[in-house]
Amino acid sequence: MSKEFQLIRNVSPGSSGWTVKIVVAEKFSPRIAQKSPTKYQNLILMDTEGSTVQATLYGQNITAFQDQLTLGNTYLISNAMVKITNPEYKAKSGEVQWIISRRTRIRKVEENNSI
Repeated sequence: MSKEFQLIRNVSPGSSGWTVKIVVAEKFSPRIAQKSPTKYQNLILMDTEGSTVQATLYGQNITAFQDQLTLGNTYLISNAMVKITNPEYKAKSGEVQWIISRRTRIRKVEENNSI
C-alpha cells in the first residue's frame, strides 16, 4: 500500500497533516545571524517534481539533525513549521520556508525508493 505524499508547492502556512518526500539538494554551513547571536543553517530541499524549498535549523537543532539531514539523501519530512520567507533572509527563491525543529518528523528513505 503506497502512501500519498504532498509536493512542496502544496504545503503552505497553516497546512497540517502533510508529508513530503524530499532530497537534500544543498546544505549550507552554519552561520551566526547578523542582528543576533543566534546560529542558523539553511538547506535547500527538492521534491519529486524538482521544486525546492528553503529549510532552516536554529541553535541546538543544527547539531540534533546534522547526521539526519545529509546532502544527497532522501527523506520523508512532516510537521515542520511553514512560514512566509522574509526576503531579507532568503537563501534561494521561494515564498515559504520550513523551520525544522524537534517537532519535525524526519525519516530516511532507503536508496531503492529514493527520488
